[in-house]
Amino acid sequence: MKSIHANLLGKWENLSADDECKVGTSFSSPNIWWEEEGHDLFKYDYINIHYKGVDYRIHPSFIQVVTTN
Repeated sequence: MKSIHANLLGKWENLSADDECKVGTSFSSPNIWWEEEGHDLFKYDYINIHYKGVDYRIHPSFIQVVTTN
């Protein structure tokens, strides 16, 4: 199982745990966004994230994917 995490204002947040979270230009859920656009992550200057009612624009280096069994 994969979960997508982002460093938002100095705190790592599990984006996959928020059902309302939207990521990228397609405004997809974090896991769908990762499957569709994750391979192009560093082609972007920034990533748009809507998390817990707040919009963020972060550098791709602040995204992590955690895989658990």
